[in-house]
Amino acid sequence: MKKLYLLIIAVTCILNEMQAQTLHTDIEIPDSYTNSIDSLALYIDSHCRGDENKLHALYQWLTSHMHYNVYPTFISVNEKRDEKKEILQALQNREGVCRHFSLIFRAVSERMDIPAFFIEGYTRSNGVVMPEPHAWCAALVNGHWYLYDPTFGMGYVRNYQFVSSPNHNFCQVAPETFIHTHMPFDPLWQFLPHPYTYPTFDQGIPQPKWPANMPDFDYADTLRTYLKQKPAQQLMAVNERIRHNGSSNRLVDYYLQLSTANIAVHRQNEVYNIYKNTLKHYNRSIDNYNEVIRYRRINQKIKKEGKEKIKNWLQEAQNSVETAERIINTAQNVPEQYKTAIGNLKKSIAETARKIELQQQL
Repeated sequence: MKKLYLLIIAVTCILNEMQAQTLHTDIEIPDSYTNSIDSLALYIDSHCRGDENKLHALYQWLTSHMHYNVYPTFISVNEKRDEKKEILQALQNREGVCRHFSLIFRAVSERMDIPAFFIEGYTRSNGVVMPEPHAWCAALVNGHWYLYDPTFGMGYVRNYQFVSSPNHNFCQVAPETFIHTHMPFDPLWQFLPHPYTYPTFDQGIPQPKWPANMPDFDYADTLRTYLKQKPAQQLMAVNERIRHNGSSNRLVDYYLQLSTANIAVHRQNEVYNIYKNTLKHYNRSIDNYNEVIRYRRINQKIKKEGKEKIKNWLQEAQNSVETAERIINTAQNVPEQYKTAIGNLKKSIAETARKIELQQQL
């Protein structure tokens, strides 16, 4: 009887746990919480236990409440995207395209402290490579990477009309399964030790050919390096991986063109930010140096406390000019349009450093 009693308790606990998991996954999120990333993340985070359940609840809400826009308004490649604005509009309108759904999924995941990435690539359906690029997400759950495609989980398009048909077929899919339908432009996002080449995926070959003497692709180490890199460095590494991943197709070629253009933009932004930061410290150095010149001009006889003031100003000036020099020397691969400005600022820094040194000798 005691064993039976314990068995009943154990079964009851398991059933309760299963019910709790179902409740945490199948939550109904009030509309008042779904107009922003912060409120959506707050509700899911406070009503679900465990990252797996949280992401399932997010996926379920997206696939059940958002609608695919068959006739989107496209943004010019030369127009700067505003991700926050795109997300807000998609949530308010309850519609968008794959990019918007994936941006929402990533943003909410990150708000809940779940590592997630926005992934761009292309897909195969019924053995045919789809003609347009696509976007989906990856998230880290219990130490493993899984893939999520809320767009494919929403339904389908028939006669140029979206038909809502929510499903969980593309929720928390293992990388080795997901690669049968989704090819990321960057092989890193396959999360596989033997990445599929573009021709392998396009032709639907079951397993990629991997030379016996070639070491496995360490995507975990590559990802750690990726996270430490600046945007331009990340894109350069992405392009390198793409070029080594077999013969490309027109979708991959187009992505490479955009990526190369973005590298130039990021380089310009990096150098410009370096220039602005350098100028801030340089101006601070000039201000302190000028305080010394003004004080000496006004006071012909400088007492002990005056000498202490001068010493402090000069020390501040020296610290700032050294910081400015250190920052500007980090500028590499300077675009042509910034070379003159960077060169002139370097000369000004060197000249100011000499003036400070002369004042310190007085």
